[in-house]
Amino acid sequence: MRDALLGLAENPAMPAKLFAGLVASGDEEVLFTLADRERLTPPQVRDLLAVGNPSLTCFLVRSGLVPWPEIPQEHPGRLLDAILGGVAPAAAWRKAATDPDPEVRQEVAYALDAPADVIASLAHDPDPAVVVGAAGNAHLPPELLSHLARHPSTVVRQAVADNENAPPSLLAALLADGGWPVPTRCGACHRREAACADHTPGIRRVRLVAAGHPAVPPEGLAAFLDAPEVWTVTMFAARTDLPADFLKRLATHPSCDVRAVIAANPAVPDILLRGLAADPAAEVRRAVAQNPAVPLDLLTALAAHERLPGEPAPRVESATERELRTLATGRVAQARALAADRTRLPGDLVERLAADPDIAVAQRIAARPELAPERLAELVERHGPPVFAAVGRHPGCPADLLHRMAAHPAGTSRALREIARHPAARSETLLLCLAAQDADTRRHAAAHPALALPVLETLIDGPDNSLARAAASNPVLPETVMERVITRAPR
Repeated sequence: MRDALLGLAENPAMPAKLFAGLVASGDEEVLFTLADRERLTPPQVRDLLAVGNPSLTCFLVRSGLVPWPEIPQEHPGRLLDAILGGVAPAAAWRKAATDPDPEVRQEVAYALDAPADVIASLAHDPDPAVVVGAAGNAHLPPELLSHLARHPSTVVRQAVADNENAPPSLLAALLADGGWPVPTRCGACHRREAACADHTPGIRRVRLVAAGHPAVPPEGLAAFLDAPEVWTVTMFAARTDLPADFLKRLATHPSCDVRAVIAANPAVPDILLRGLAADPAAEVRRAVAQNPAVPLDLLTALAAHERLPGEPAPRVESATERELRTLATGRVAQARALAADRTRLPGDLVERLAADPDIAVAQRIAARPELAPERLAELVERHGPPVFAAVGRHPGCPADLLHRMAAHPAGTSRALREIARHPAARSETLLLCLAAQDADTRRHAAAHPALALPVLETLIDGPDNSLARAAASNPVLPETVMERVITRAPR
């Protein structure tokens, strides 16, 4: 019964007059599900507040649903929650910034919409964790960045190096040696009285974070091209302003993650791209195909022997119509499939690709809304179950064809999942989906508005909790059934 209550709490068609009945269930998950509904009315918010659950009150206030005067005075997080929910008066920011609890001040320091003067005051806070939040906040006045770059703790300097407004000159200084004067605290000791004997790892971290900043001068990255910290190298390897010799060195980096980022970098010259297209790592070769500047002949060559990602290729999206037609009419089937993925396709190419003998091309073209619905049956006849899922995604797929695919003994779980959520699916088709092994398919079928009412009621009262929840969330569920579910719920 609890799962049915959760489904009702999610049901967009639940009448407002049943809301209080669900609140009365007292179940915490039901209450939070109700609180997450769209367009809650003020009376509904008050019903939830009246429960007196501090966590629920916090959620409502931080969601901006409770006006400042209506926030319970006894709520422990009243001030901070109201600030983060955008309902507190402006003076509340300054009051929270002086709260005795450092955790409150820390949350304010990290708040993206905090006033600049509040963040500036927290930059001088006695708690280093609060200063870290202020140092990384984009609202910190720029003149304070240079001040915090000299902070004794490497953790604060690291936050400065990560601040989106950090100027190139400051980043260059942090990149070189971690900043001056030499730090006296690091991540292991910045909140302790006793300092570590060696802060070298913390200084290294400051330099690495600075290296990943997009505004750091590229010439300063020379010492990091062979850095063992791959996460930093991958961050700056995507930059399009790197010198040619940097790109050449990174193209042979020991990490395939770095080489893959370089392979997708549009600033990489043609000769390097062609070398990366023969890289021993498949992810690097596939990244070349995703490069927006990859030459069309190289993309076609990769498509001929490489299994490429399913998402549209940027180079195909920017192709001229002549280039697009070259791909769509070429001998390489996967290149034709890439053309079929193009966001905008001329009508004649849609028709041509729909007649393509290759299954991969059919799978890409079948779901396109530009394709006339009457052509879908031809694709099903020609290719069979491998195209069922794609055909099931077509917004205009006829109900008869959906039923025929759902009844096919060789249909896949993926196809049934698409059919179960198609708007045109009929009740008898959804019954086939309810018999599927895949749990997601059954849930989609149970929540489908076309499912017969007697079946919905059976599912709500049945042993499968996930189906009961999905059926209770069905927008066509009658109000009388909703009332029955709420009445039977334990209090």
